Amino acid sequence: MRLKLGTYSLKIKSFTAHELGLDVSLKDLSFDIYQKVFHFWYIPIFPVEKHWKIKEITTGKEITQTTPKMRSAIDLQLLKKKSPIWSYSGSVILFLPILFVLGYVIFTAVDLSFDEINRSMDKNSRVSNKEQLVKTPQINDLYVFKIIAVDAVVDMNGHIAKYEPNPYFAPAKVNFTVNYLSADSVGFDIEQNQDFSIYEDDVKKEFKLSKNELVKAIQGYKDLDVLERPNVENGKSKMLTGIFEIERPTIAISSK
Repeated sequence: MRLKLGTYSLKIKSFTAHELGLDVSLKDLSFDIYQKVFHFWYIPIFPVEKHWKIKEITTGKEITQTTPKMRSAIDLQLLKKKSPIWSYSGSVILFLPILFVLGYVIFTAVDLSFDEINRSMDKNSRVSNKEQLVKTPQINDLYVFKIIAVDAVVDMNGHIAKYEPNPYFAPAKVNFTVNYLSADSVGFDIEQNQDFSIYEDDVKKEFKLSKNELVKAIQGYKDLDVLERPNVENGKSKMLTGIFEIERPTIAISSK
């Protein structure tokens, strides 16, 4: 099928001699302005140029013999006349799918940004609430400790640069209840009859932690005295512990 591309012109405005301020003897003439457009299958894509023609009103015959005053008057109107909106209709049709996709991408990005902001605000709120609970512990508070495995990452000199989570170790959660309080430490007792996602013998049944350690543990994973086998300093792998959740009657705060 042969594509139909090209240009055509449509009349967009007509003036009389009186409207242009010309001599009354020219009252039988029509001064017409045309919009030339580039088209695809006769759908206007974009405007090309504007031009004018002068015709006899009764016969429609085009007048080629013009005076400077006639040309000046119609040229002035040509400069003032803007290209009509319809002359861009094809471009709008062609770009609508692109604008739709672009709008969807922007909307999705903005929506995800708001979700991320909300998640961050929620997490900060939970951490803030946990800080309040951890600074004012009570007997029978329930602490859910989360245990992860990390592996050492060495630099080019063979020194340990950092630790990263072991992807093959599923994080484990263990529940402990507060059974002891002092001015600067909190004692914990393991909750009975819970389902362990880690070997039960790997975790201490009772232990004490300073309040300072607990505050740090709600902000990230630390080397806490919770496991039966302590971590080796600068070892190739470690087990780190953080406080995932704190429960108090009518209060439940979680994160991570």
